[in-house]
Amino acid sequence: MTNDTDIAALIGSRICHDLVNPLSAISNGVELLELSGAAQTPEMALIADSVAAAMARVKLFRLAFGPSDCAQTKSRSEVITLLNDISKSGRLSFDWQIAQDLNRGEVRLLILAALCIETATPLGAEIVFRQTVSGFDIDGKGRKIAIDPALWSFEGKSLSAAQVQFALLPRVAQSLNRTVIYTATDTELTVAV
Repeated sequence: MTNDTDIAALIGSRICHDLVNPLSAISNGVELLELSGAAQTPEMALIADSVAAAMARVKLFRLAFGPSDCAQTKSRSEVITLLNDISKSGRLSFDWQIAQDLNRGEVRLLILAALCIETATPLGAEIVFRQTVSGFDIDGKGRKIAIDPALWSFEGKSLSAAQVQFALLPRVAQSLNRTVIYTATDTELTVAV
């Protein structure tokens, strides 16, 4: 029988999958307009940029909130491309310093940690992913770190949809036999998994 976490992951994956099709259609439409010789207007550029940002975010959410088959590998270049696409439209930049490919479960864990860091960096941040002897460090460096102790307790009580990563991170870590530890200063937040 499928457990609640698996069902939630399948729902997340289904929603992301279903959103990709209309976003792809919009992207293809913009591309066809460009190929037809239509003038590149600020409005068309805005549509193209918005669709690209939405597609990148949906792919990130599918990876973070979808099922994670640890037998499936995510290539280093695929992860870097996704993070670069996310960086283009937001207040975050990413530096993936992990040299090898990882399994999908490990990538999911690291992305969930980055999503947790994102909530604590209202003014933006650079998020660096590094492999350590015992696991991984995800460092967020920004002008201001704002920790909400209720969220960072990882107890999952009274979370909004925008905070669901705080409920999933410890569960995914446990499924990979890892623990989640964080340390924070006024300008830096490190999550070790």
